Amino acid sequence: MRRLIAFDVDSTLLRVESLDTAIEHALSGRDDAATISEQLHALTQAGMTGRMDLRDSLTQRLAIVPLDRGVIAQVSERLRRQITPGMKPILRQLREQGDECHAISGGFTALLEPVLEDLGFGRGEIHANTMLFDGPTVIGLDLDNPLSRNGGKAEILGRIGARAEQTVMVGDGITDFEAYEQGAADRFIGFGVVAQREVVLAAAEHSGAEYVRSMDALMTALRR
Repeated sequence: MRRLIAFDVDSTLLRVESLDTAIEHALSGRDDAATISEQLHALTQAGMTGRMDLRDSLTQRLAIVPLDRGVIAQVSERLRRQITPGMKPILRQLREQGDECHAISGGFTALLEPVLEDLGFGRGEIHANTMLFDGPTVIGLDLDNPLSRNGGKAEILGRIGARAEQTVMVGDGITDFEAYEQGAADRFIGFGVVAQREVVLAAAEHSGAEYVRSMDALMTALRR
C-alpha cells in the first residue's frame, strides 16, 4: 500500500455535523428549539476543541432530545446532499493513483453509511461510533468502541495503517490532531474549509503540521 489517507467526516467530508443535524431535525417545531440548538453547538465545539471529553460531548448531545430510527433514516438521506464541494473528485484522484482512503469519525454509522458509500468508501473503510437502540429509540452509544473517546482515532489508525508506507490524517477537530500527535499518523492536514478551530490551527502550527483553508490547498498538500 502506498499511502493510507484517513479523513474525518463531520465538517470535513461533509459540510455539516451529522449528529447535530439529526438532533436539530428532531427539535424542529419546538418552541425552545433555538435555545437548545445553541446549547447543542456549544457541546459540539467543546468536544471538537478539547475543552470537553469527547465521550461526554457525545453522551450529552444524545441526551438532548430522543432520536428514533425514523429520524435517523430521514437525516441519513439528507446528509447525502451535504458533501463538501470538491471532495468527490479529490477522493477519486487519490484512489486512481493507488492511495487507500478511509473515513474515521466520532459520528455514527447509522447516519453516515449511506453518504460514505456515495463517496466510494467500502464497509471496511468506514470507522464510526455505534448507536444503541431500545426498539426504535436511541438510548446511547457503544462505549466499547474506541471512537467514543479521545485517542480512539489513533487506535483505529494503528490497526489499519500497519501496511502503509505513509499514513495521513485529514480533519478539522482536536481528535484528528491527536492521531498525529500520538504517532499513529505520519502527517496531519488540518482542514479549515468548513470550520476553523483555533486550537487545531495553533496545534498544527506548533507541531509543523499543515493546515488548509481551500480544496485546492488540500489537493496540493495531498500531492506531497
